[in-house]
Amino acid sequence: MQQDVLNKVRDIILDVIEIEREKITPEASLRDDLHADSLASVEIVMALEDEFGIEIDEQLARSLATVGELIAAIQTMRNAAAAQEATT
Repeated sequence: MQQDVLNKVRDIILDVIEIEREKITPEASLRDDLHADSLASVEIVMALEDEFGIEIDEQLARSLATVGELIAAIQTMRNAAAAQEATT
């Protein structure tokens, strides 16, 4: 499942930033490695919210520095939503 999320995150980043796909690794820093400025970061977060049906808090969004942190946050939110659905 993590690979699927990584592939979707890569696609979204590629839609926003002109960069080689191979550079988008879990360890890659959005700012330092991928050169995402604040506008690009907001666009990426908004696209991730749409793609995964989640809401990323603004404070959390600012704290996510790497692609791997984005993936972890997405998976955590999706797991929490699934767990909540299972109890209702």
